[in-house]
Amino acid sequence: MINKFFFTIFLILFLNHCGFSPIYVGNPKEIIVSKSEIIGDKNLAFDLERKLNFKKDEKNLNAYTFKAQIFDTAETSLVDTRGIATEEIIKLTVSYQFQDRNGVVVYQDSITKDKRVTVTDNLPNNALVKNNEKKLLLDSIIQNILFKSKVSDRKSTRLNSSH
Repeated sequence: MINKFFFTIFLILFLNHCGFSPIYVGNPKEIIVSKSEIIGDKNLAFDLERKLNFKKDEKNLNAYTFKAQIFDTAETSLVDTRGIATEEIIKLTVSYQFQDRNGVVVYQDSITKDKRVTVTDNLPNNALVKNNEKKLLLDSIIQNILFKSKVSDRKSTRLNSSH
């Protein structure tokens, strides 16, 4: 019992003085965007802008311009003995950048996600399945964009404030 008590105190003191700090403490800085320009499939572009949900303020001098391009492809990955595709790989890529008010690229990245889907003779069903999978891939990409943009914004804020 006494050993557990001393171990707990030791652990607390050690973690307080070793440089450890939790990642998600405090209010994350909100990304402010003056405008968004998204090129690609209209439905995916609409979902991307809606789900990113950046705060919009066209008059803010520190606001970014968000530019993105969405590319989606499907390629056959498995063919049966008759030569008919039975599986496809759906690939979704979002290339994006944040620009400051002078048009200088502050941060840019490209994220690609893919998913293997079964293809049947039912064309309307195939289209529905592919669209649903694209939306799931886009959701995953959006989470990456949000995380990376907040991390890079913190780094650029630290760099700018240290000068």
